[in-house]
Amino acid sequence: MLNFWRDIQYAFRTLTKNPGFAFIGILTLALGMAANTTIFSVINGLLLRPLPVPHPEQVTVLALQQSGTPELQSFSYPDFLDLRSQSDSMGDLFAYRTSLAGLAVDNKGDHCIISRVSNNYFSVLGITPAAGRLILPTEGISPGADPIVVLGYSYWHKRFAGDPSVIGKHVEMNGHPATIVGVTPKGFYGTYAMLNMDAYVPLSADFTDELGTPVSDMWTKRELRNLTVLGRLKPGVDIKQAQASLNVVAKRIAEQHPDADKDISVRVYPEKLARPEPDNENTLPTVALIFISLSSLVLLVACFNVANVLLVRATVRQREMAIRAALGAGRSRLVRQYLTESLLLAFLGGGAGLLLASWASGFLSSLSLGTSLPVQFDFRPDGRVYLFALTAVLLTGLIVGIVPALRIARTSVSSVLHEGGRGSSDGPRRQFTRNTLVAAQVAGSLVLLIVAGLFIRSLGKAQSINLGFDSDQVLNLSTDVNGLGYSEARGREFYRDLEVRIRALPGVVSEAQAFTVPLGYISAADRVSIPEHPVEPGKQAPSIGNNSVTPGYFQTLRIPLLRGRDFTSADSATAPRVAVISEAMGKKFWPNEDALGKRFDIKDNHGKPIEVIGVVQDAKYRDVTEQPQPYFYLPLSQSYLPLRTIHVRTSVPPETLAVQIEEQIRELAPGLAVSEVQDMRQALQGANGFFFYSFGAQLTAVISLLGLILAVVGIYSVVSYAAAQRTQEIGIRIAMGASPRDILKMVLRQGLGVVGIGLALGLVIALAGTRLMSGLIVGIRPSDPLTFAVVVLLLTGIALLACWIPARRATRIDPLVALRHE
Repeated sequence: MLNFWRDIQYAFRTLTKNPGFAFIGILTLALGMAANTTIFSVINGLLLRPLPVPHPEQVTVLALQQSGTPELQSFSYPDFLDLRSQSDSMGDLFAYRTSLAGLAVDNKGDHCIISRVSNNYFSVLGITPAAGRLILPTEGISPGADPIVVLGYSYWHKRFAGDPSVIGKHVEMNGHPATIVGVTPKGFYGTYAMLNMDAYVPLSADFTDELGTPVSDMWTKRELRNLTVLGRLKPGVDIKQAQASLNVVAKRIAEQHPDADKDISVRVYPEKLARPEPDNENTLPTVALIFISLSSLVLLVACFNVANVLLVRATVRQREMAIRAALGAGRSRLVRQYLTESLLLAFLGGGAGLLLASWASGFLSSLSLGTSLPVQFDFRPDGRVYLFALTAVLLTGLIVGIVPALRIARTSVSSVLHEGGRGSSDGPRRQFTRNTLVAAQVAGSLVLLIVAGLFIRSLGKAQSINLGFDSDQVLNLSTDVNGLGYSEARGREFYRDLEVRIRALPGVVSEAQAFTVPLGYISAADRVSIPEHPVEPGKQAPSIGNNSVTPGYFQTLRIPLLRGRDFTSADSATAPRVAVISEAMGKKFWPNEDALGKRFDIKDNHGKPIEVIGVVQDAKYRDVTEQPQPYFYLPLSQSYLPLRTIHVRTSVPPETLAVQIEEQIRELAPGLAVSEVQDMRQALQGANGFFFYSFGAQLTAVISLLGLILAVVGIYSVVSYAAAQRTQEIGIRIAMGASPRDILKMVLRQGLGVVGIGLALGLVIALAGTRLMSGLIVGIRPSDPLTFAVVVLLLTGIALLACWIPARRATRIDPLVALRHE
């Protein structure tokens, strides 16, 4: 232990004697460590951090799949009850669904996102309230019972300033009376990843949701699948055993209820791998793997850079180490001393990198997704992040120090002392080692640049996609009159009056109202049945996305009407049901026919068929890269919804009208909350729009820039050192008549040869590795020739410059000075 402390003290003295080297080494490693720790913090926040509940490893997520439909589905309430009563591998199952709601307190309404939960939701999770109580297992058993509300901790502080006296307070939820009974604990955000729930209510509570689904329907209809089901494994039971048990139960349910559940199966996922929802393709883990690989590559480039510098220092310090060996220090003692120095350098770099990563993680946690929904990103470092950082530091120290340490161990003491002042010369093997490290840096930098180039090109392609609507000069804002408890009649009157007032404002070209926004966070879908194509008994009708809109919607968003007509004021609540469909829906259900005049039905339509009166151009509804999807539009006059987004097309900058429109809303409905007030182009930067493409492009650009800087520094330092080692040779060549051009060629040839090897290696790795990105980029192939060519030319040019500077300096060597060089 005494020797260990002496080694640390000596390492400190060595670094303080060479502050320039220490600063560069620490900074280089800090950048590599910061990139790694930041990416790991994000992955930790998204995938690794467990739910803040007892024994979170026991929590699983279930998904339903039915033969003939590849997508995973939610569960109906009757199916949930059957699974819960028949499963013998689960301690218990619980369910929830996320929905929007209007919460009115003291004549002020809020637009909230809530979880409607089963009666055992909190008891199975095992959490305790911060105030009051939670929903009890004895509540929420029968439809319409227990109109109670449990507030989320964050919403409790935001709306009520953490006042405990709100317990027992009477409020209105979607116009229905309710009572606040408790508050969830701090740090519990709900079970839908990345959303911080405002409130929780029992599934039984008759708070009509945004789609108007009655609780009684949910209680009885097996075809109404809208519940996410989770389970807690019994102690000693693993996922495979639970899957086998639930396979038997699912088969039994399918046999007992062939009218709705024919050929269903149930899949079980660990909760961490089902965030935010179960996914057959494991998209989020794949993305995490790609980005942690890129950041690890940056750290490797940094390690190779510092290792190269340490190799040079090892050459310079050969005589020092030989003297220490001659005085009795064993080879293991010298290796340990060198590794101590490299580990100290790694710890200092790791500490600085952790500080940078903490700042970067906080910045990423605060990123806006262009929505007022309570999105919760928590990327702050925790124990796992610190353990990862410590592991990375130890590995970095070993990678950086092992090659110079082994070189010291192989050094002949007698030959070094015999050479005297010329003990710092290099042999071919040492030069080969440094060249290999530089080639590896170039290869890593090339891979990083190619990945960044693919993401940047993909962003450009995504932004040039025809979305099917025009987002320029459009202002969006959302209101929910349920927040003030408005009846349907009063809500209709409010929206009619608001439409008149907005259209009268100077600068307004047109106005329309809709339930959902293209590429927004809220979507609607219904199962569509076609009289000409009856669904096979026991199977579900296809689920088709839809929107409810007012007349003028297609004009406001400039969605081309291809055939038929738009909605008009004549399409009232008492008029025959009508719809406008997308071109893709017409092709799906009525191929080679004219869809105009055709009829279809949806659930809760009371047997009234819907007639197709128009066909519009396909648009992007849920994702900018989706293929044309079947879609239909209903008139809001025939499908009243209290939550609406108002689209206003303007002839002036849209944001200049926001205040005036909000004033009109306040005059009509004091206390009504207005949210999502933004230019539609800003709205498209959300998670379903261009956010992940632009974020991926920016993140990979930063990572690749770090790798490029480190590689260039490595190339420059090695070429400079090689030229310095050949000072005498260069002086002799000049004295014998070699021209500056000959010297320039000689030095460049050595540097560019190493660069060429690195480029070739990097191309091979990039061609193999970028195949993993096929699902993350759009409009280009992972092996896009343009990207590869531009990156190779760019890196070659920068490397040429890094080689040319020391080569140019070598041409100016004075032969007399060079011949006296030691």
